[in-house]
Amino acid sequence: MSWPRRIEEWLNIRPGEGRLVFLSFSGAFLLMAFVVLARTLREALYLELFEAPTLPYVMGASVAAGLLAAAGFGRALVTRTPSSVLRSTVSLLGILLLAIWAVVDRAGPGAAVVAFYLLTSVGALLVTSGFWLVVSETFVVREAKRLFGLVSAGGTLGWLVAAGSVQTLLGVARSRDLVLALVALLGLTLAVLSHFPERPGSPSAGTEPRARPGEGLRLVATTPHVRLIAVIVLLVSAASAVIDYQFKEAAQAAYGGGDALAGFFGSFYAWTGGLAFLVQLLVTTRFMATAGIAWSVAVVPVVLVAGAGGMLAAPGLVVATALRGADTTLRKSLFRSVMEFLWVPVPAAVRRRTKTFVDTVSDSAGEGLGALLVFLWVTLPGLPSRWLSLFVILLCGGLLLLAGRIGVTYFATLRSRLATAGETADGLLAEAAGGRDLLGATLSRLDITRVLGSAGLERIRSGLDDSAPGDAGTPAGGTPDRERRREPGTEPGRATEVLQSGDVGRITELLRREGVRDPELVPVLARLLARDRLLERAVSALEAIGPEAVPGLVEILRDESADFVIRRRIPRVLAHIPGKEADAALLEGLGSGRFEIRYRSAVALARRRARGAAVSSAAARNAVWEAVRAEVGRGRAVWEMARLLDDARPDPLVERRIGLRGELSLEHTFRLLSLVLEPEPIRAAYRAVLFGEGEARSFALEYLEQVLPSDVRERLWPFIGDLSAAQERRAIRPIGAVVDDLMRSGATLFGGAKEREALRRYLEGDGDGSPEGARDGDGGKEDGGA
Repeated sequence: MSWPRRIEEWLNIRPGEGRLVFLSFSGAFLLMAFVVLARTLREALYLELFEAPTLPYVMGASVAAGLLAAAGFGRALVTRTPSSVLRSTVSLLGILLLAIWAVVDRAGPGAAVVAFYLLTSVGALLVTSGFWLVVSETFVVREAKRLFGLVSAGGTLGWLVAAGSVQTLLGVARSRDLVLALVALLGLTLAVLSHFPERPGSPSAGTEPRARPGEGLRLVATTPHVRLIAVIVLLVSAASAVIDYQFKEAAQAAYGGGDALAGFFGSFYAWTGGLAFLVQLLVTTRFMATAGIAWSVAVVPVVLVAGAGGMLAAPGLVVATALRGADTTLRKSLFRSVMEFLWVPVPAAVRRRTKTFVDTVSDSAGEGLGALLVFLWVTLPGLPSRWLSLFVILLCGGLLLLAGRIGVTYFATLRSRLATAGETADGLLAEAAGGRDLLGATLSRLDITRVLGSAGLERIRSGLDDSAPGDAGTPAGGTPDRERRREPGTEPGRATEVLQSGDVGRITELLRREGVRDPELVPVLARLLARDRLLERAVSALEAIGPEAVPGLVEILRDESADFVIRRRIPRVLAHIPGKEADAALLEGLGSGRFEIRYRSAVALARRRARGAAVSSAAARNAVWEAVRAEVGRGRAVWEMARLLDDARPDPLVERRIGLRGELSLEHTFRLLSLVLEPEPIRAAYRAVLFGEGEARSFALEYLEQVLPSDVRERLWPFIGDLSAAQERRAIRPIGAVVDDLMRSGATLFGGAKEREALRRYLEGDGDGSPEGARDGDGGKEDGGA
């Protein structure tokens, strides 16, 4: 394996994602380098001409200008795509910077410097927010969860490189000449943005209604998920502003000022930038995937509470530096990534109208709140700054409460988008039916149906079982009913005689006109389930007997030696018989060794649930979860062999099948999940997984990751999933294990010992079939699998 491919695999970059990740990483790098260099230059140029006490005025003007610019930016996003608005903004910013540079370079007037300060402050905010908006509309939710940490790492690296290069650049050029470096960074950013693809299905220019004044604020206030994002950003910014003051006060007390203080700050920002880069590269993605959204947001307030407690107990430079370092490192890494990720499931129309507004107002308001707390506590009354940590603890307490809530709103937003995605997936059904095997070969290097055909096991390949549906006069075993002995317990009488006569006309007339209500006749009626022409009459007769018929039906269902045609049709009867006994029998059927019995038991339970008989008791739910775990643990080869010998009637989960390998097993597993989870989202997830692409499939996988137990998810993922190359290799099973799975399923899949042994010889490469044929596409016996 080449080194680039090794690196992609280590970073969990999937095939086809490398170019997009490179563009996103590069864009983040260039924009953050621009932000750092612009901040350094504007402060240097401003303080060269103006006194430091005037800084609050220009900072306030920057906030006001930023609010106006954000409003205009948001309005532009309604009529144009984010990428086009961002490209225009970057281009305009570069042109204005060149114009200001020309003025400053000639005369250096104060007005030009103020304009430069305002332009870089507002421009940095807009291009940063706009860039993440473009990225959030480029990546689907599963990609964003894996890759936003890496993209953010590009920004941190740009911050490190720019901060470390300032002194070197100032040694060879004047500060005002470095404005050209800013223009160059914007030009490179524009080149990167021009190669960003538009994601299929995202709203295009002119498709959204024109925004009304104040619509962004209204949407923030009325959209719970966006509102929480805004409040979290505000509280984190406020806490960070207070911590920053404590840190700078402690540093000034220890170093005074001048070069010593500047050197300390330089070292501090270099170390925290390096740590943030490592956290983004090594921790962020894995932590978000394993800990979840709520804990990912909660990490920052938990750490800040601990640090603030340390400041209360032992204030000083060491504790203040550690606290500010943890704050800076985590906010630039994990916190930034998770907050940008939270925007991904937000509908594009809402995201375009609110994101820039939130990035502008919430962050600025948070910094303003932190400055106000410092002013009211330290500046006016002169109280010790150590007690500001109490405010930090209070702010972080609110953050911890919101962290749990943001997990709930994220899930609700995801569930809402999944419902839309499921409807979209319905429209792809015809295309899927056109021959694309959406489930095939995710991990299966062995097409089991092809192998069976090559091995000459046509009877298995065609889906026949060791029993076949009977015709009008012959049950599945091949012996006419009239030639069978009566059941020992069957009472003689006219009804028994007619039912055992084998005469379709007489039996039909008896069941139609007179009916049968005697529970003693359940075994006789059950035998009629094997007769296709009498099936409906027999089902109705058994349903009419009601709960008293359940014990006799359960006895047949449990009997592995009983006629399989009868056994697989019993769940259809139990589906319409009320009572806990029928529920228990169907739950027991979920553990049968025969797929069709398991399948039809689940269908029957789903039909009962649709009529209001939910699987509600703890024991019943545990039984369903055990059935789910058993299904996902059977192995892909067994999944692909699943067949239905009787036509299945449509149900709420599946309205049409398209004949993909493993489709029935996947359908059965999702039907089981619908018994213990919300049925509508599970149905939408099933259809999106099977028929959906891109965003629809991504929402389905993300929803399933949120609701499934970890052990079920890990076993299900190889069949549907979102796996890295390394995970795929680990999931590939040896041929011997595949054979063992198939042998354990022999009662369902194979007609006799001869056929089973033929399959084993073929798969292991020492039988009559060609060994090469078995190994074709699976890598050989040594390292192949399914």
